[in-house]
Amino acid sequence: MAIVKRGGRSKAKQQAPPTKSGIKKAEFEFHKKKEVGVSDLTLLTKITDEAINENLQKRFMNDTIYTYIGHVLISVNPFRDLGIYTTSTLNEYKGRNRLEVPPHVFAIAESMYYNLKSYGDNQCVIISGESGAGKTEAAKQIMQYIAYVSVDDQAGANSEGISKIKDMVLATNPLLESFGCAKTLRNNNSSRHGKYLEIYFDPSTYHPSAAHITNYLLEKQRIVSQITNERNFHIFYQFTKNCPPQYQQAYGIQGPESYIYTSAARCIDVDGINDSKDFNDTLKAMQIIGLTQDEQDNIFRVLASILWIGNISFVEDENGNAIPRDESVTNFVAYLLNVEPVILKTAFVQRVMQTSHGMRRGSTYHVPLNIVQATAVRDALAKGLYNNLFDWIVERVNLSLKNTDVSSERKSIGILDIYGFEIFEHNSFEQICINYVNEKLQQIFIQLTLKAEQDEYVQEQIKWTPINYFNNKVVCDLIEAMKPHPGLFAALNDSVKTAHADSDAADQVFAQRLSMVGANNSHFEDRRGKFIIKHYAGDVTYDVAGMTDKNKDAMLRDLLEVLSTSTNGFVSKVLFPPELLASLTDSKKRPESASDKIKRSANLLVDTLSQCQPSYIRTIKPNQTKRPKEYDNHQVLHQVKYLGLKENVRIRRAGFAYRTTFEKFVQRFYLLSPKTGYAGDYIWTGDDISAVKEILRSCFIPESEFQLGTTKVFIKTPETLFGLEDMRDKYWHNMAARIQRAWRRYLKRKEDAAKTMQRAWKNKTHGNQFEQLRDYGNSLLKGQKERRRLSMLGSRAFMGDYLGCNDSSGYGRYILNQIGIQQKIIFSGNGEILVSKFGRSSKRLPRIFLLDKSNLYVIAQVLVDKRLQLQKEFVVPVSSINYVGLSTYQDNWVAVSLHSPTPTTPDLFINLDLKSELVTHLKKLNPGLTIKIGPTVSYQKKPGKYHTIKFEISNAANVPRNSDLYKSGTVTVRQGLPATGKNPKKPRGPPSKVDFSKYYNRGKTMKASNSYQTHNLRSQHTYNGSQGTSPAASSAVYGNSRIHKPAPASLNQTQTYPEPTVPTAPQQTSNQKPVPPRPVKKTAPAPPAKKNVAPPPPPPPPSLSAKPKFPTYKAAYDFQGTGSGSELPISKDTVVYITRKEASGWWLAKTLDEKSEGWVPAAYVVECDPPSGATSKPSSSQAEEPASNSASKTANDQYSSPSQPSNANANGLSNGLAEALKAKKTEEATLAGSLADALKKRKGAAIESEDEEEAEDDDDW
Repeated sequence: MAIVKRGGRSKAKQQAPPTKSGIKKAEFEFHKKKEVGVSDLTLLTKITDEAINENLQKRFMNDTIYTYIGHVLISVNPFRDLGIYTTSTLNEYKGRNRLEVPPHVFAIAESMYYNLKSYGDNQCVIISGESGAGKTEAAKQIMQYIAYVSVDDQAGANSEGISKIKDMVLATNPLLESFGCAKTLRNNNSSRHGKYLEIYFDPSTYHPSAAHITNYLLEKQRIVSQITNERNFHIFYQFTKNCPPQYQQAYGIQGPESYIYTSAARCIDVDGINDSKDFNDTLKAMQIIGLTQDEQDNIFRVLASILWIGNISFVEDENGNAIPRDESVTNFVAYLLNVEPVILKTAFVQRVMQTSHGMRRGSTYHVPLNIVQATAVRDALAKGLYNNLFDWIVERVNLSLKNTDVSSERKSIGILDIYGFEIFEHNSFEQICINYVNEKLQQIFIQLTLKAEQDEYVQEQIKWTPINYFNNKVVCDLIEAMKPHPGLFAALNDSVKTAHADSDAADQVFAQRLSMVGANNSHFEDRRGKFIIKHYAGDVTYDVAGMTDKNKDAMLRDLLEVLSTSTNGFVSKVLFPPELLASLTDSKKRPESASDKIKRSANLLVDTLSQCQPSYIRTIKPNQTKRPKEYDNHQVLHQVKYLGLKENVRIRRAGFAYRTTFEKFVQRFYLLSPKTGYAGDYIWTGDDISAVKEILRSCFIPESEFQLGTTKVFIKTPETLFGLEDMRDKYWHNMAARIQRAWRRYLKRKEDAAKTMQRAWKNKTHGNQFEQLRDYGNSLLKGQKERRRLSMLGSRAFMGDYLGCNDSSGYGRYILNQIGIQQKIIFSGNGEILVSKFGRSSKRLPRIFLLDKSNLYVIAQVLVDKRLQLQKEFVVPVSSINYVGLSTYQDNWVAVSLHSPTPTTPDLFINLDLKSELVTHLKKLNPGLTIKIGPTVSYQKKPGKYHTIKFEISNAANVPRNSDLYKSGTVTVRQGLPATGKNPKKPRGPPSKVDFSKYYNRGKTMKASNSYQTHNLRSQHTYNGSQGTSPAASSAVYGNSRIHKPAPASLNQTQTYPEPTVPTAPQQTSNQKPVPPRPVKKTAPAPPAKKNVAPPPPPPPPSLSAKPKFPTYKAAYDFQGTGSGSELPISKDTVVYITRKEASGWWLAKTLDEKSEGWVPAAYVVECDPPSGATSKPSSSQAEEPASNSASKTANDQYSSPSQPSNANANGLSNGLAEALKAKKTEEATLAGSLADALKKRKGAAIESEDEEEAEDDDDW
């Protein structure tokens, strides 16, 4: 599986292979149960029916009922509620791909909805299995999931309409279950009809907009008769047990035991079915769908009519003809149907026949019926009423679910819930129709998963190993074929034509034609009055008797004529429209038979499913007793075989999980390659197949994971496909994350800039508290302990919490959480402790030291169960410390001696780099603490037993340079720095050498703006503050407010110079003021360029002494400077040395006594002869001054009074009153401008630092 990589700017970065695996970091999943068996049967080591059955049994007994075969879901009915269809479970599968979550029906539903939105393909799910295997429940859960996620994703003004569609779609479940499901021997909620629900979605938003239900072959025979211990349709029991009072009086409704149609099978109540609750759900569903109260009244009126029709019975009269036993029942049925009682009674006991052949053609005869015939007419009326009522309910639901405003290009998800394969003791016409539809569904499964897969591989020229499989097309042709050999349905229709008046004669003709139907078909056997069809699910024996009569599927003309006289328009115009009677009277057109209807419906269903991208759920019934935790291996193994699960596993292992055209693949994934997509746009100029190759190469998909056909790309494993989808999702996530990161970085810089300014101001006004604490700590040593080189740094400050214990996260916070300290930490650091054991020499062991207001903690790292843990070794109260002992050398040892040590809290002898800081904090917390410094240190190894540590100096090779050596109570350390040394001032950080204006327009604009403001303000200040100077000099303001310095111009020209600020190191290609080197060796500068300046006053006569080592220059004007330590303020007529000249216009000057050095503008000085005494050399003590002292002195000179230049000038000029006044004026001007210049300088440095950070942290886009 490929990984998500970040696009780079260079070609080398783009093509670099991944350095990490694509496996995600493992996380413990609390909700996930331990895996039992394998979740996908393609992972089995052996592919056999027995291995599949064994794996299913293991998972079933562990309450894991779902298993995959690739994208096919296997479901085993648990016969109980496992609590796996809750809202929380539904949310776990929302937006997740199939392999991220355990197998579930919600995963199939999520995959369907995702493919609909992502690829725009119509979806359907085919749920197959025998009766009682859980098909209806699976269909309900898919509807529930799709309705939930599709409406939950929506937002906008149309949310009310979308929710209404969702509620109506879900309401179809209880309504159609009540009217179309019944309790059978195999299933308490068996679907006795087929239903294909299509949910339509708006292609622009993929919100549900409409729906449509197609009904297939209602089992009408169940209305009038059921097998023992089975029930009629649920609605009859719901209605009779919980009938509203208004219907009880108007329709005479009594309990279900009062009606023949509901009590003959001796099963009124069913375990697990609450008829009262279900009836309330049915009434609520009617209201949601939009059935009016009048329509509901008519529905229940027809149901009452059917119940009372079943109570009509017949007896023989004196002629042997049938007459009603109780005419009051017949009259009440006539009342319910709104027809005349006499007409209804006549229709039951007489049949009107009209001759169509012979000399008496057109004659009408009234033929009396016997009891059997009259009972058949009664049952035909009940079946016709219920069948047409059910069809009308489906049409009425479709009318409510219809949306006329939806575009014709709408997308759909179809859910097929149809009866399963049936094998009973006596199988008739209903079973052959049901099994025929299941054969068609099996044929679709074979075509779309097995045969179509192999055919596509051959067509696309993909390397493939053929798999042998059983094609059941031969069984389908046996039932539905017309040519060359007529099938069973054709033989039934011919038999009805031949002997349409006599059902028994028609059955005999059909039995004779069976020998012709299966003459050349090995899947058919004729058994005299019975026949056997070898279905894919097993051999089924069918009875011939009654098949032709059931195939007619037409009400008697007499009954239609009676119903047409009804004054109830719902009966005479809605359920039985006039066109129905007209079709029977039309002798030129044969009425459509039941076999014709089921054949047409099945083929239309197949065509509809073939136009969708199918998903499959294969349901399995574990036992016949409908008991939980009971698994019948023989029965399940039989279902595994006839469902063809083994062949499905084999072909799935050898096939490819995903395939699509090159164009669709590129459209979907071109963002994953920087060569095909840039900023969301498609930039590839080649053909589609080359783009596919580039995308796969950029995603590092191995060649074994895909193949390229002639028009399609084939991905072998679903992990690869999900990896590509995950990379595509993260592409957009990364773009958003980059924008968020840039914005957060911008806000962070603003915050840091504000903090920097606040910190600088606090340091300027109140001083640096950490440096002040350092100086206090140094004073505690009283110059008695040698110093280490790192302790003498100017940047050394006592910061305290070096491990970050006070931070919200990180290692320091981890330490506090482990040992349970809640107080604020004053000091934290790593060090060592000297541990002595009996009979062995002392040993230095690493420890962590923490100090809060109350205690000093010594933390040890110990192994517990082979895991490293932190534990408190010692807790020393600060108030119990008597003294701390230090040596006079530069070692890091310190002894902590207590007033009353104990075995659990002894004296400590610790080695810590930051010992002086620890002692300082202890002194702050315990003012009575004594600090002992001497050549030896004593502490109590055990209570009352003092041990003395000796210290000595040695430069031997075995002594560490930056540490010490402990052995046998003696510490050996190298010579340190003098104990009286002091820390110099904190050095300035190096300025940036990058001109960010080349890369950022914002920075350039800010510089220009600052330069303009600085020029106006500072030039005015210079002019007003420089009295007595020339106009050219008064207008000279130096440099940009930043770091750039213009080249000097002639003094004869009117030119302004920006005021100098923090100088930087010189560069040959940029006009920048160099930083004066600290104590580095000076080199002779190049000869100065000729300057066109006003002639200075005549210099004194040249001395006859030796030539000076540097050329001398005199200041033509006062240069006050900006207060920067790198500049040298000088007064007019001051003579200085020029040691280095830069092309930027800044020269490095040094006073004649060589005590001060700094940069001056070249335009302010002119060359002159050296004054008398300038050739004298500095004293040897000055030349041999140490570098550290020189740096400290330079730092002090930076903040000294600007009167120093006047003092330097006094060495060459007289100390008259005029010079004193000049020095006073220079001092006042410098003090007046120092604060403003410092703020401006800080502002420029902050801007520069911000630009530098922006360039360093800029993301790679």
